Amino acid sequence: MKRFVKYMAVILAVFCADFFSKAWLLSLLATKYGDMVYDADKVCAKCHVEGIFVSWKYIFGGDYGLSNLFNIMFVWNRGISFSAFNSTMPVLICCATAIIIAYLLYYLFKRSYTYERLSIAMIVGGASGNLVDRIRFGAVADFIQWHIGGIWRFPAIFNIGDIFITFGVLLYLINLFVHRRRCLRNTKSIKEK
Repeated sequence: MKRFVKYMAVILAVFCADFFSKAWLLSLLATKYGDMVYDADKVCAKCHVEGIFVSWKYIFGGDYGLSNLFNIMFVWNRGISFSAFNSTMPVLICCATAIIIAYLLYYLFKRSYTYERLSIAMIVGGASGNLVDRIRFGAVADFIQWHIGGIWRFPAIFNIGDIFITFGVLLYLINLFVHRRRCLRNTKSIKEK
């Protein structure tokens, strides 16, 4: 029970960080552009026809982003990572995401090892936030662009949920590597005795 509460709290915290960051940005955009921002189809069509994008400059009037590393660049992402499968079978993407989240929840609470739990909770929280966007809007609200000054820009725009998914996967892989090395070392020492 204690484990359940602890990791559900992580999932809820990640979900809330993702959900409320998107709600904050959408409310800012709605005050400037009206309720059109909540309709992914209209925003995508307007952006393609007029060649515009919603950025920090258009929201707040400044010429610069948040820092030399991050900028606000709002887009609706209908696909999956890096907009792959963009606007291809959104119901299939929603169903697949829900099935993966359900499996990860089952694995987290029934089968996982201690070293896996935090990373899986981070992945589930981020994926849940993106799933709610897909159900509500038909697309995921992405708004963070990573760059190094004006020199280099990361090719994808992402959100808080994506950050937690990425860090969850990285943490999982690091923990898996460390755990396997520890197991191999223990097995080797047992064989030597």
